[in-house]
Amino acid sequence: MKLGLMSGETIPTGELRSSGFDAVQMFFSGGDSDPSPEDVDKILEADDVALAAMTLHVGLVNEQGTIQTDVERLVECVERTADLESRFGDNECPLLIWHPSEYPSVAGVDDNVVFQGLCQALSSACTVAEDKGVHIAVEITRAGSIGSAESFLRVKDQVGSSALRVCMDAANFVPDRTPLERAVRMLGPEIAIAHAKDSRFSETGLVADYGPVGSGCLDYPTYLRCLQKYTNVPYLVFEYYLSRDDLLKARDIVKDCLP
Repeated sequence: MKLGLMSGETIPTGELRSSGFDAVQMFFSGGDSDPSPEDVDKILEADDVALAAMTLHVGLVNEQGTIQTDVERLVECVERTADLESRFGDNECPLLIWHPSEYPSVAGVDDNVVFQGLCQALSSACTVAEDKGVHIAVEITRAGSIGSAESFLRVKDQVGSSALRVCMDAANFVPDRTPLERAVRMLGPEIAIAHAKDSRFSETGLVADYGPVGSGCLDYPTYLRCLQKYTNVPYLVFEYYLSRDDLLKARDIVKDCLP
């Protein structure tokens, strides 16, 4: 399992590898802000690193069901991810992380309408992903439309696509809904990539705040042991660091947990 980080300026250009990072995760931001293959290559070549994943934040579903414009956007980004095929390093294939929006909170929401709309949206995107040789990894998020290991497996069972995978970020949804080791064990074969950050919880069980590794309550020795035991994750991508010192401290905590 190699280390990666979100693209940015925390580590100066040319120092990623010497700082212990082999890959970067990048984002589809929308419209003219989407990086071109040339933009991606410029970042990767500056440090001789791989592309860990592309990322898209979009809702896909609301209380009325599928949001068709969001599905079209996801499909577009699947196709753009396929165009970056040669950049993905140790990944099994090109990888697009989908980060869900918050679960609809309107009064009287019909959960079955949300569920069926979500499955319809992901089925449409996964049909294209299968054709293009891309995996879509859901970043399970406590307050999102896929908020637990169990809810992902329920969606996966209905969608029935080998292209639908998991971005494992334990700080997003454990331990309050699913115990940590059980979550990684349940999802193991589906996990395509993992994130490294930390979180603290309010009395309601919701996240009070996120931060870098070591700043919250996630049991990192157990998390990393489980990732190594139950998954074949190629990259662990760091996020929520505010400074170079934050990032390097987080890196060292993780390295101390690895064999």
